[in-house]
Amino acid sequence: MTVPINTNLAQLFMRAFYWAEEGLQNTLKERGWAQITKAQSQVFISIGEGVTRPSEIAARMSVTRQAIHQTINELVGFGYVSLEPDPSDRRAKIVTYTDKGHEIGQNTVLGLSEIEAQLIARIGVDNVQALREALCQNWGEPYVPVEMHA
Repeated sequence: MTVPINTNLAQLFMRAFYWAEEGLQNTLKERGWAQITKAQSQVFISIGEGVTRPSEIAARMSVTRQAIHQTINELVGFGYVSLEPDPSDRRAKIVTYTDKGHEIGQNTVLGLSEIEAQLIARIGVDNVQALREALCQNWGEPYVPVEMHA
């Protein structure tokens, strides 16, 4: 389905996110994993990229620390992750994969690579590279209307 060119960027970003998320869910299901929530998959993606402190995962996902702890506790209950003391700061915790979680984490990373390869096949390597480059730019702080500064 083609999206009208005048669709706002926020909607396009959300559409792209949900496209990738659904592809990830399909990939995990195909490999025999029970369905996980979008929040749970984002925790797996964060851990796979080396972000392991709950507070950093929460900030990355723009959710509260309470919300991320609920999601992490669900994953602990499934046996996918554990919370361990942070070796660099004993007051903090880090999220680590269990053996079972490591396996689904690897499937998540592999699935995301396959999704990107599928996108390249569909819209071309140049378009995907341009998209990647645009998304990696420093966009600065979020927009604040002038009236909010007064």
